[in-house]
Amino acid sequence: MVKLLILGTPNTGKTALCVRFMTKRFIGEYDRKKEVTYRCCRLVDQEAVDLEILDTAGQESCPPSLEASIRWADGFLLLYSITHRQSFLEVARLKRLIDQTKQNLAVPTVLVANKADLEIGREVTTVEGQRLARDLRCGFRELSVADAVLAVEAAVFQLIRQVLDQQRPLPDRRSYMLTMRHALTRKLTRSKTMQW
Repeated sequence: MVKLLILGTPNTGKTALCVRFMTKRFIGEYDRKKEVTYRCCRLVDQEAVDLEILDTAGQESCPPSLEASIRWADGFLLLYSITHRQSFLEVARLKRLIDQTKQNLAVPTVLVANKADLEIGREVTTVEGQRLARDLRCGFRELSVADAVLAVEAAVFQLIRQVLDQQRPLPDRRSYMLTMRHALTRKLTRSKTMQW
């Protein structure tokens, strides 16, 4: 089970992104007062992955419930709107809260710059988004939830892969070294027996 949390200021497209990912449809207006958990199963790199995606619905201003949601989640999509600089500035605070709550600097996170279809109202450049993602140690996607279902899927799948990579146990160092040693021995043996 992979549990994802979508965070961002109001009107950044959190619910629209969830619905777009779940149903491939875009709906512009939502009831923003309710927290909703979406559940589905998706095929990621030929692996069936059960997902729970929590849309906080403006919970960002209520720290106790937000911290509980952060503890619950395995990975995070941080959304901002390219047409609203304040939503961009809020991302760093949310990422700090995630890192403090999780007490881990390697928390799977993807920064999503939404509303790329509204270029005429742009207040945040792509370069600024890329720089922030680098500073926060997270992935980056600029997209339009309204226009591009494939870009939405790519962003969510990027996060799922990060979570799965973190959930998989590291190979036992001794068995890994033995496997490498046997592979090298076989390769050397083959090369010695080859006729030139």
